[in-house]
Amino acid sequence: MSHARARIEPTGKNYILRIYVAAPGTPIHSYGGEHPRRSLAGHVFYSISDGTVERGYGFSPVESGTCGPGHVVRDEHLAYRSPAYIRTMEITEVQYEALLTYGESALNKDERHFNLQYAGATNSCIDFTWGALNRAGLHREIQLPFGIKLRDKDYDGALKPLDNIREFRRIPDPVPGSPLNREQENELPKRKLWQRLISVEEPQRGPSGVVTQEGRVTGPATPFTDPVLGQLYAALQARDGEALDLIGRQFNRSDEGMRLAEPGEQLHAARQANEQAGRHQGDALART
Repeated sequence: MSHARARIEPTGKNYILRIYVAAPGTPIHSYGGEHPRRSLAGHVFYSISDGTVERGYGFSPVESGTCGPGHVVRDEHLAYRSPAYIRTMEITEVQYEALLTYGESALNKDERHFNLQYAGATNSCIDFTWGALNRAGLHREIQLPFGIKLRDKDYDGALKPLDNIREFRRIPDPVPGSPLNREQENELPKRKLWQRLISVEEPQRGPSGVVTQEGRVTGPATPFTDPVLGQLYAALQARDGEALDLIGRQFNRSDEGMRLAEPGEQLHAARQANEQAGRHQGDALART
């Protein structure tokens, strides 16, 4: 069924991104329907605007369930009127175009950027939204010791919708200081006991030093609020070499890790050049 997209007052060429997190139990207003149904497990989706028209994109299973064919639904911000969290950011035109291409491609069943086979734990609305953000260069930022900031370019989200709020807050503003940048939180809806269990905000925990299938290191509660420092702490406490190696490899692949490694690589190359020059000089003296 076609329907009009939400129109907003023109503000010139201000490109806007909104990220939405809906809790289980959130009312969903069908287009033209009188009585809303309620979200079972919660939802995460995004919308973009060029200052005139707002377009929304969200991923869900075609038929209710945890696995099966999925599809992208347009303009869900019109149906989810009271999500738990909305983050609004001014973005650049390049980021807007990347988010538009990502959403429209998936909407037209083009899987170049995202796999449309739904799997609740590994390929859900959360993965879809983080995939869009990462493609547009909107990565969460992690603060490491010594003032080092790590951009996590492969992060695909926390398992529970509400747990992603803290991670969305880690994304730096693309246009710092913009008056369009804001956050909005709404009261959580009434939820059944089982919905509270699958949606309550809590640190991502697991047995000390466990490396998950997604390549993340989990651990028990730590004195650190930063997840990377918590992972390091848990791995050190457990004396888990495998977990420490994984954290190190992830850091080495990051922009910050490569930036820190660059001076060492330059020094190593200079030392090798000096040694090679010394060997050539020694060979030349030996021949005289």
